Amino acid sequence: MKKYLLLLTLVLTSLLLNAQTRSGSVSDIQGNQRNQRTDQNERQSGFQRENLRFGGSLGAAFGNTTFVDISPMVGYQFTPRFQAGLGFIYNYYSIRDRWTGDRFSMHVFGVNPYAQFVVVQIPQFHLFLRAEYALVNYDTNFWWINLEANREWQHYPLIGGGVLLPLGRASGLSIQVMWDLLENDPTIFGRNPIIRAGFMFGL
Repeated sequence: MKKYLLLLTLVLTSLLLNAQTRSGSVSDIQGNQRNQRTDQNERQSGFQRENLRFGGSLGAAFGNTTFVDISPMVGYQFTPRFQAGLGFIYNYYSIRDRWTGDRFSMHVFGVNPYAQFVVVQIPQFHLFLRAEYALVNYDTNFWWINLEANREWQHYPLIGGGVLLPLGRASGLSIQVMWDLLENDPTIFGRNPIIRAGFMFGL
């Protein structure tokens, strides 16, 4: 009888230990799965390199008035519809005096933080609203050749919108129509409305 009790005790002990081991293994697996989901959510909610956007505009015109535009930008796609970032402005102007033939040149530089929100998003195109605040340094007397140079910082709050024509997963051609709220005179952007084109690409 004692032999049977001892054998039964050993069997029950073995079964209990095996059940505890299995339970621990399941708990470990579930815990690892929870940790993996948490890590994945943290990665998704934090900075994501693939959400970076680059682009800007390039342009040039030559003649009596020579103009070169190099305006890169870098942004971040915070949501599928909302993007914000910072643009950099560099323009070069050269004007020939029609009376003397002399040329006068000017370098323009500045920054323009922006925010952009897509209101219509379909595969063929995206319609968006856009706001910018351009801070630009240039010679405000440049267009009056005989006046002494007077470099100043000028402020340009711009609002408008445009269309993005997708060319790939995170790239496209952008056409914008903007409005200068202050209508500065003189202005490097031209008269309202301001129409411009650019490009954008992601990583």
